[in-house]
Amino acid sequence: MSLGKRVFTAFFFFIIMPLVVLGTISYLAFQHITEQKYSDQMELSMNAIGRNLNNMIKEANYFSDFWVTTEDSVESVEQALGAGVQSTGGKPDQSKETESGDYEELLEKQKLTGRVLLTYPGIKSVTLYHLDGKVVNLRFVVDEPIPRDVLESNPIYPEVLKKNGAPVWIGPNEDARLTGANNLFTQIRVLLDIDTLQPKGVLVMRFGMTELARTFNFYNTEGDGDRRYLIVGRGGVVVYDSAGKTEGRSFAETDPEGKLDLARNFQTRKMKFDGEKSLVSVHNLGDIKRLGTGDWTLVTVTDWGYLSGDLASILRFVVMITIGCLACALVFNLMFVRRTISFIVSVVGAMRKVERGDLTTRVPVTGNDETVILAKGFNSLVERVSELLSDVTTEQRRKRRAEMMLLQAQIKPHFLFNALESINILAIQNEGRKVSKMVQRLGNIFRISITQKEEISIEQELEHLRSYLEIQKFRFEELFEYSIEVPPELMSHSILKLTLQPLVENSIQHGFEGIDYLGKIRVSAALENEKIVFYVEDNGIGISEERLALFASSGVTTLEQLYGESPETGERRGMGVGNVADRLRIHYGANYGLLLCSGPGQGTIIKCVIPCESGGGEREIKSAVGG
Repeated sequence: MSLGKRVFTAFFFFIIMPLVVLGTISYLAFQHITEQKYSDQMELSMNAIGRNLNNMIKEANYFSDFWVTTEDSVESVEQALGAGVQSTGGKPDQSKETESGDYEELLEKQKLTGRVLLTYPGIKSVTLYHLDGKVVNLRFVVDEPIPRDVLESNPIYPEVLKKNGAPVWIGPNEDARLTGANNLFTQIRVLLDIDTLQPKGVLVMRFGMTELARTFNFYNTEGDGDRRYLIVGRGGVVVYDSAGKTEGRSFAETDPEGKLDLARNFQTRKMKFDGEKSLVSVHNLGDIKRLGTGDWTLVTVTDWGYLSGDLASILRFVVMITIGCLACALVFNLMFVRRTISFIVSVVGAMRKVERGDLTTRVPVTGNDETVILAKGFNSLVERVSELLSDVTTEQRRKRRAEMMLLQAQIKPHFLFNALESINILAIQNEGRKVSKMVQRLGNIFRISITQKEEISIEQELEHLRSYLEIQKFRFEELFEYSIEVPPELMSHSILKLTLQPLVENSIQHGFEGIDYLGKIRVSAALENEKIVFYVEDNGIGISEERLALFASSGVTTLEQLYGESPETGERRGMGVGNVADRLRIHYGANYGLLLCSGPGQGTIIKCVIPCESGGGEREIKSAVGG
C-alpha cells in the first residue's frame, strides 16, 4: 500500500470513524437516558393514576353498597323504581303522572330518590330485575335497559350470581350489549334482602365516569395531544382512549409484534404504536380487580417526537460540531498532510529514476519549509553522483583502453615470433615459394593487426584467421586440416579483432600435441537469440575437468596455466583463451564471452558469443564477470 493510501486509511479510521462513532454513541446514550428518565417518571405517574382509578371504582362501589345494604335505601329504591318514575334531567314523565292520578305522591317519591341519587352524581341509569320477573328502570339520560333474556344469557351473568352481591364491572366497548347505546361503565350485582341476605333481584347501574377524563387531563400537563392514555379491558379490548382513536379496537392491532406484556406490573418500550414512533408504557391495574373490574391495564402512549425534541436539538448541535471537525480535518489533510505526502512521493519517484540511471532527474524546489532543504539536498546529491559517475566512466574508459592495448600488445609479438620462426625453417629448407606465401600471409595478418579500430567486420576477421591457418599449415603440413563455415549474411557484422585466431591456436598448439592421427578444426557461426555465436571445434586430446574448472573460476588467462605448463625460455607456445575471454568481457559486457566444452580424448568445443549488431567506436562501461 502506498504512503498516500496508508495515511488516508489512518485518517479515516483514527479521525473520521472515531467522530462518527462518538456522535452515534452520544445520540444513543441521550436516547437511553431520556427513555430511562421518562420511564421512571411514567412509573410514578401511572401508579398515581392507578390509585385514582381505584378510588373512582371504590367510590362507585360505596354508593352501590349503600343502596343494597341500607334498609331505608332499599325501600326507597324499590318504591322509586316501583313507582315507575321515568326522568330525564330529574323531571317526571307527564304521561305516567297523568295515569297515576296522584301527582303529589310521585313528587315526594321523586324528591326522595333525588336525595339518594345526589350522593353520587355520576350515575346515569339504574335498572332492577326482580326475581318475580318485573323490571323497573330509573334513568337520567336517554338509555334503554338491557333485555332480561339478553342479560341472563350473557357469559358474565354466572359470575354476577357467583359473587352474590359483590359488584362486577363492564367497561365501555367490552360488551356493547351490556354497556348500552351510550357505551357507559356498567356495574352489575345481585340485590340482597337486608334481613335474610337472600337475592331479591339483579341491579344494573351505569356510570358516566367524567372524573376519568379530568384525571387524565390533570396528568397530561403538556395539554397538546403528545400523550394519550388507554385502558385495556377484557380480551385486550381498548375500553378507554383519551384521544378517542382506538376505543373498541383490539390492543393487538396497535402492537402487532407483541412487544408489550399487558400482565406486567410496569413495562416501557420504544416502538411503532398505531403507525407512529412512540414510547409506550403499560401498568397492570391489579389492585382494582378485587373491586369487580376485569383484568384492566393502563397504557400511556407518548409521541417520541415530543420526547426527543430537546434531544434532536442537541443532536443537531453535535452533528454540526462533528461536521465542522471533519471539515477542519479534511482541510488539514489537504493543505498539510497531502502536500507532504505528495512531496515524499515525488522524491521517491525521482529516486527510482535515478536508480534506473536517469541522473538528469531533479526534485522541484517549492515553499519555504524543511521540504526545500530536502529537495535541495537531493538535487545536490544527484548532481554530485552524476559528476562522480562521469569521472569514473572516463577513468574506466581509459583503463579499458589501456587493458585492450596491453592485450593486443601481447598478441602481436606472439604472431610475429611464431610466423618468423616458421619462415626461418622454410628458408633453411630452401622452400622459396613457400617462404613467399608465408610472407604474403604474414603481411595480411599485420595489415589487420595494425588497424586502429578495436572492431572489424567478421569478413576481415575470417581473412585474418585463414592467413594464420595457412601459415600454420606450412609449418605443420601433415598435422591438421580445417574448414570455415560462416553464413554470408553475417559477414558484415562487427567483431572484436583478434578474437578467433587465439582460439584456433589453442587447438593447434595443445589440442593436436602428440596425436598420431589427422587433426581437424572446424570454425562455424550462427545467429541465436539475436546474438552471433561462433563454434571452434577440434578432435584433439581434449581438456581435463580440473583444468576446465580452473578456467571457469576466472583464474586462468594463458594456455600454459590452462594446460599446467610453465613458460619456456624463448618461445611462448600460445596466448591464453582467458585473454580472449577478458577482452570480450571488457568490450561487450558480462552477457558475452567464451564457453568451453571438453573432455579427455573427446576434443574441444569453444563457444564464442558476441552481440549481433556490435558496431564500432567507444562503448559504455559495463560491470562484468568472467564470460
